[in-house]
Amino acid sequence: MRSMKPADRGAVGSSLPGRTSVREARLRPEFADIYSGIDPDTWFSAAGLAELLITRLLREGVSGEELPQRVLDPAHFEFRNGESASRSSA
Repeated sequence: MRSMKPADRGAVGSSLPGRTSVREARLRPEFADIYSGIDPDTWFSAAGLAELLITRLLREGVSGEELPQRVLDPAHFEFRNGESASRSSA
């Protein structure tokens, strides 16, 4: 499977003035064994990381209807920048 490396972060942190910066997520070290190929303590684009995890779940046979509403479990990941899901889903 494809692993997530810092280079996959894209333009993280390069927001224009007046625009919200890219939402980032990083895996907490204590959950690294659950998410093989994702470096803990490294910030990634939250959207890119979510896409990677959704792809993994689909390849493992999870149907689209069975996908969790939030792929990046807040207990397993830390977030910074951008809008939180609670603010953007209102």
